Amino acid sequence: MKRSQQNKLTCGRCKEPIKQKDSFCKNCGGLFSGDLLCVNHKSIKAEGVCVICSKPFCKKCGADVLKVFLCDKHSDLEITEGKVRVFGTTDNVRAQFASACLKQAGYHPFIYSRLFNPVADKVAITGIRNFGNHPIEEQKVFIPFSEFKNASRELKKHKFKEI
Repeated sequence: MKRSQQNKLTCGRCKEPIKQKDSFCKNCGGLFSGDLLCVNHKSIKAEGVCVICSKPFCKKCGADVLKVFLCDKHSDLEITEGKVRVFGTTDNVRAQFASACLKQAGYHPFIYSRLFNPVADKVAITGIRNFGNHPIEEQKVFIPFSEFKNASRELKKHKFKEI
C-alpha cells in the first residue's frame, strides 16, 4: 500500500487505486496485511486473495497467474486486463445477446473477438468442433473479476452454454 503523488492510496503490486480499509487489492489479489490465513489451511498465512472469489489462499492453494492471484479452482480461467472470460462462442449474435443480458442485469461485459485458423493455430480444437481450413471468428465475453460469479449465474438463467 503506497501513497501516490496525488495523495491517493495505490496497491504496491499493480499500482491501482485502493481504499484505506482494504486488506487486499481487488485488482491483483496482493495482500496489505500479514494476518490473513488460508481458507483451506487455517494455520498457514495467505499468500494472496483470489481475484475471482475474494478468498485468501496459501501458496499450496493458489498462485500468481499473469500478475494476478488466483486460487487453484479459478487458475484455469482465461483472464486479461482485470477481466475474466464468462462466455465464448463463434456466433456473433449469441455473444452480443449474452453481453446485452449482462448489461441489462447491471454488469459490465466486454466482447473480444479474433479471427483464427484452427489448422494454423496450435490449439486443440478437435475436441470442440471440426472447422476444417476455414478461419473462425471467436467471440469472447469478458467481465470484471468481481462480477464473475454473479454474471455466470445470470448467463445460466438465460440458458447460455459454452461451445
